[in-house]
Amino acid sequence: MSEQRAPGVRRLEALVERVAPRDPVRWEARPSLRRGRQVSVSRARQLRATVKQLAAAVGHEGMPEGCGDSVKALLSPEAIDAFLELASEGAFRHPRMPADAGKPLSWSSLATLRDCLKILGEEAGVDVVVPQVYRQRLDLAPVPDAEQLGALYERIAVMARSAPVDALMARALACMGVVLDTRMRSGDLVSRRLEHVGLDEGDAWMDAVWHPQNASHRPVRQERVPLRPGTALALRRWLPFRQSLVDGLQGSDHGMLWVTAQARSRPVGDEWQTYEAGMPLGAWGVRAGFTRGMGRLNELLAAQWQGPGPWVALPSRIEAVRRGVEWLQEQEAGR
Repeated sequence: MSEQRAPGVRRLEALVERVAPRDPVRWEARPSLRRGRQVSVSRARQLRATVKQLAAAVGHEGMPEGCGDSVKALLSPEAIDAFLELASEGAFRHPRMPADAGKPLSWSSLATLRDCLKILGEEAGVDVVVPQVYRQRLDLAPVPDAEQLGALYERIAVMARSAPVDALMARALACMGVVLDTRMRSGDLVSRRLEHVGLDEGDAWMDAVWHPQNASHRPVRQERVPLRPGTALALRRWLPFRQSLVDGLQGSDHGMLWVTAQARSRPVGDEWQTYEAGMPLGAWGVRAGFTRGMGRLNELLAAQWQGPGPWVALPSRIEAVRRGVEWLQEQEAGR
């Protein structure tokens, strides 16, 4: 991509800045989208990322010639088809993340990209025709077997009690126990603070919260959920790691339950920003840590599995495990 951005790209950048301004003062007074609601923080990031990918696409040999000359050309059916096909193959991933170069996008990422293109078209007054992208049906994914979920929980308890673990693994074990007991989504998990947890012997609990997905008009559900002994053990194992990490920061304890276990850098806009160890963990960090932890546990459990049939790898995503627990509970309730 050349240093001089194409006119169509500059126009889309201006549109996104209008409905999702970076300035905090302007953000509070941001106008609603044409479809009738304001842009959320996560949607704002998605829109900016979509425009960046479009900017990277302009001039690509697989895109129509001159597609960046105007918004209408950039969002034309021919350009959209070519863009989504190339994007699905990972052609426009961030150049500063070489590990992801050429890695295909997931179905959910493609669906988000499709949604953002539709919004950009609406704001620009261009009729955008996008192909249907089906989101993966998590409820159609293999449901964790009850015995294997039990084996997972037992392993969490054993490792939390006596196994040598580092901060990353201690956090993953605690997070997995909480997901199994509360079925909270990643976005709700990251909002939990120290005061939301009680770990008295024989009376461990968490103040859980569940925000309705894609239904902001519905009330948020809150409930104090009892934690099983294994989950309480895992949380007790994690908290000293957490305290040590937070003590390394300047200032007072921010109070968030889940924190970064090591310093990380990631792109913010056009620059890279470093997050120190001990900083509050975001939803992406919780999901990534959960996936890594499940990978390690699956390997351990597969080697030790003596149940009927071979070990089937448990899902590595919070949402898949959460829905698997819900499905099993529904089956038990129906018996």
